[in-house]
Amino acid sequence: MPINVMLFKERVPLMHKALDAYSLRMTTIAENISNANTVGYSPKRVAFEELFEQNISQVQNFFDIKRNGRDKVQSDKIIEPVVVEEEIPESEKYISGQSHVNLDKEMAQLAETQIRFRFVSRLLRRYFASLNSAITGIREQ
Repeated sequence: MPINVMLFKERVPLMHKALDAYSLRMTTIAENISNANTVGYSPKRVAFEELFEQNISQVQNFFDIKRNGRDKVQSDKIIEPVVVEEEIPESEKYISGQSHVNLDKEMAQLAETQIRFRFVSRLLRRYFASLNSAITGIREQ
């Protein structure tokens, strides 16, 4: 198996998609918050984890291709994040006002997304720091 496939085709594409999804989610939440006073605005959300769980066989095929030693792993087979309009439950419709944006819920989702984004970015940083130390022989502190 070529070293290029082993180093960059297994972890990096999944973490890249996760960072894309979390970045898109933060942008969508910011849009929801900015339109909180817009009458008739319907909040949006980013579906990534749900699609990931539904298509776990697709992800399993990604790793099966990797295990079988094929050089060309198609990273486009990984699930893409999608922006969808959020369905508001009847119990929350009158809490959030005319725009149906619940600011408390949006702020909680924003905090959770920021934590997840930082976690994945730190994982990537450690991954590339370990590659750097393996190449240069100098351990980063």
